Amino acid sequence: MSLAHRLRTLMRWRGIHSQNQLARISGVPQSCIHRILPRREHRFPPARGTLVRLANALDTSVPWLTDGVSPTSIPDCAPRLQGDASANGDAYCTEICA
Repeated sequence: MSLAHRLRTLMRWRGIHSQNQLARISGVPQSCIHRILPRREHRFPPARGTLVRLANALDTSVPWLTDGVSPTSIPDCAPRLQGDASANGDAYCTEICA
């Protein structure tokens, strides 16, 4: 899963419907978000500060956002990772923590 895919998925799960909305929440310019979320295979490597702002706005960690590392940083995933299938964020964890 790529950075763009994780970012789109988190936007959907957080109820963020547009790049403009994410820009307002995170303080990252919409043009920068647009370059991170291309429709084609072109990839734009964002600066560390940009990643920090996006991670904070989406309530996740930079390592998870960039590499998918440390899914336990997402609070709803902790019970599921410990084997509790009835966790409140079960659908979220199925898509994000896989």
